[in-house]
Amino acid sequence: MKVVELPTVAEVAEQSEAAEAWLKVLGLDPDPELGNEIDWATVIERAQWDLNKSGSGQWSGTIIVRDKYPLTRTVELGSHVTLQGDSRAMHHIGTSCGFYAVEGFAGTEVLKWKQPNPRARYSNFGGGIRSIHVEGLPGLTCVEFRAAQQSGGVDNLVCRGFGEGGTGLILHGDTYSVRDVFLDTVVGGEAQGTRENSKGVYSPERVQGLLIQNLTTHNCEVGARLRDPQQVAFLSMETELTERPLVVDYNANGLRVENLQVRHSEKILDIKRSRWPNDFLVELSGMVLDKGFGEVRIAGQEPFQTSGKTFRLAIQRRDRNTVKVIDVKKQRSSWNE
Repeated sequence: MKVVELPTVAEVAEQSEAAEAWLKVLGLDPDPELGNEIDWATVIERAQWDLNKSGSGQWSGTIIVRDKYPLTRTVELGSHVTLQGDSRAMHHIGTSCGFYAVEGFAGTEVLKWKQPNPRARYSNFGGGIRSIHVEGLPGLTCVEFRAAQQSGGVDNLVCRGFGEGGTGLILHGDTYSVRDVFLDTVVGGEAQGTRENSKGVYSPERVQGLLIQNLTTHNCEVGARLRDPQQVAFLSMETELTERPLVVDYNANGLRVENLQVRHSEKILDIKRSRWPNDFLVELSGMVLDKGFGEVRIAGQEPFQTSGKTFRLAIQRRDRNTVKVIDVKKQRSSWNE
């Protein structure tokens, strides 16, 4: 697998100064209209040309990110390309490798992975993002990612500053892992609090076989919004100042959420629709940290309240057309016998 390293911002500045000095030695003046701004989006996209090509003709390999880079537009990554930070991503972009959107940004996503072709949803083998910090602007999506199978995935991603109407991480594809992800609508110095119409994680179509481990969402209206999860597992998820931690829009055939920690909200799960009740299954365990109970909402039904701060629930078929909440914790308690 071929690896390409991006130059740092300082290295480019040094080379630019050296080039200007040589032009002056030759009696030529640098073109003042060129300016000193580097189009880093183009630099990154062209870096893919130095990678290998897969059997299907897709650029394939790893781009090493060694600095934090300003972006004026969306960067489009090949379906088999991995972005790899040179050091572990931290809470602030000043101590991380990654990218930040500047005012006047053109596009709706900061980083976006392509589909191999218009008909292929899941064949992004090798697509990856690892040890990267992305700072967006209000209303943007920080990362729209797609991958397939174990060769792809997300590891140590921090997304901040996507604000009102923005999204931290959009996920597509199947059978890969998403690990150690921190999503916050605000950056340091901004007031804490839920930003309207913001989402931490969003899957607008079917996703299958994903493992999402150690996820934190801050200041989001929705922590994770999933249209059609099929055998998807969250292991250790924390939401803080996030009004609705989990939302299912269409159906869920095997969504498991273990060790959910909900802060500053009593809401746990909002089910908008259960299209196929016979196979619908959501399993939830966790704790509402600063409320006396948690709440699950299912469209057309009265809200369900948990029996205490801790909960273990199953949402599954009630009859041909609806699903119900089963309080597994309460059923297992000897106090009720």
